[in-house]
Amino acid sequence: MKRNFQILGGAVAVLVGLGFIMPAVAQLRAQGALPTVGVALLLLGVFLSLGGGSPARNQNSTCWSASSDGKSDGLAS
Repeated sequence: MKRNFQILGGAVAVLVGLGFIMPAVAQLRAQGALPTVGVALLLLGVFLSLGGGSPARNQNSTCWSASSDGKSDGLAS
């Protein structure tokens, strides 16, 4: 259940981040420049979108897996 809330929160963060990015990109395209507040909101949107996507990745995947006897076999699971 906790995992579902993390994924839902991540999806909301991505959408809110995109909500900051899209107007800033539209303003940049229309005017050719962004005011300081526009740059700050663009960066906030980028960080929200990137950070919000991180809970959606599989946190159980590792490069090395342990075999049943506790020794690492060097193969990804």
